[in-house]
Amino acid sequence: MRSNTTTTTTATKAASRQSRGNSVNQITLIGRLVASPDPRETPSGKHVTTVRIAVQAGSHPDFFDVVLWGQMSDFATRYLTKGRLVQVAGRLSSRQWQATDGTTRRTVEIVANRLQPLSRKSTPATPEA
Repeated sequence: MRSNTTTTTTATKAASRQSRGNSVNQITLIGRLVASPDPRETPSGKHVTTVRIAVQAGSHPDFFDVVLWGQMSDFATRYLTKGRLVQVAGRLSSRQWQATDGTTRRTVEIVANRLQPLSRKSTPATPEA
């Protein structure tokens, strides 16, 4: 009977170790664009846009940088403007780089895999006749 207990305990420990290895890196935010998208192109020709969104959290907003690649970048550039309400889903990504002054800089940004406008495109006010 002792071998049964040992086998069960070993199996439980193995299952516990496996479950610790699973992780989730997923974030969904709803907020407003702080500025209109400004597209760039990588040296390899890929389109990329970084937008900043403000999310109201209590009495003050939090600001997040969102990286959009490819078709999402093109869509944002074509159809989104400052102040638009959007939903962004993606993953958190951190990176670091060497600044021109020699210091190491770090940032955490959201790499989007989904971008959905939630408000209509604003139309200019028409003068009343």
